[in-house]
Formats: sequence, C-alpha cells, structure tokens
Amino acid sequence: MQLFWEKGYEATSVQDLVERMGINRFSLYDTFGSKHDLFLKALDRYGDRVVSAALKAMEETDGGLSLIRRYFDATLKFVSSKQGWQGCLMTNSAVELPHDLQAGPKVQAHLERLEGAFYRQLRAARRNGELETERKPRELARFLTGVTQGLGVLAKGSPGRRALQSYVDTALSILDEAGDA
Repeated sequence: MQLFWEKGYEATSVQDLVERMGINRFSLYDTFGSKHDLFLKALDRYGDRVVSAALKAMEETDGGLSLIRRYFDATLKFVSSKQGWQGCLMTNSAVELPHDLQAGPKVQAHLERLEGAFYRQLRAARRNGELETERKPRELARFLTGVTQGLGVLAKGSPGRRALQSYVDTALSILDEAGDA
C-alpha cells in the first residue's frame, strides 16, 4: 500500500514491489495474482486503515460542525507533514487511473463514504441549530467531499501550510455563513 501511495500505480514496478515486500516474483504472483490485483488489495487496505481512522469520529458520533472542523484540522496536519506530499491514495488513483474498471468502484465507494460522513455531521448540525441554511445537507456534503479531494491534490504541489489553511478556511466559511443565515 505504501509503495503505491508513494509512487502511484504506473510508476511502481513489480521489481519495486518484490524488493519492498521482501519476496520473489513467483510469490507475488502466486499470492496476489498480478500487480493490479495487489494494487486493488492495497486500495482496500487503505480504506480499512487510513480512511477508517480519518472518518471514525464522523461516522460514529454526531458532533456537527465541530467534527467537520476537526476532520479538516487533522487532514491539514497530515497534508502539511513530511508524508503529506503523497496526498490521498484514493484521489491519486482516481486521477491516475480514471477508467480502471476495478479501481474505479473502490474510489467511488470511498467518495460516497466521505460524503456520507459529512452528511451525517451536517444533519446533526442542522438538528443542533448550528446550520440554518436553505442549502441541503447533501449538497454541502458533496461540496466538502470535493474540498477534501482538492486539498489532497493541492498538497502534492507542496504549496505550504499557509496556502492550504487558507483554502480550507475559505471552504469552511460557507458553513459559518450558513450558520448565520
């Protein structure tokens, strides 16, 4: 997973994989079938480990706008870190392999999961009186999903924490304005 995340699918060779995994080619093919099959398993692992950890609070509790802000704070911290240049493996895969018939549904499921977590928190915010707007929570959830994906792409260009923070602050100001309506 880490190697695909660092280099991307196309730039990762089978030789890279066997060296990183400490196995031989036969073992790779015998265990995983192909480089592509291994890549699909890496996407699943990323979803199970990285995405689940990032979305845990938003999927399990109803904290409203504070949880959305906390999610973006954590995401900003990651994309501004030494490892952050990698962006999001799901986003990277969507950009690199837009027509991959097997990876595409995994990426789409990731986007739907992210949107669902935002939607849950926006509905909680509306119930709590934090969000008073004519905009529908589903529309705002889709917007925040796009902001998250954009943040991952922008981070790959290493614009610096200040620029990324400004991007997030501007996006989240829509929620603040919606709360003041």
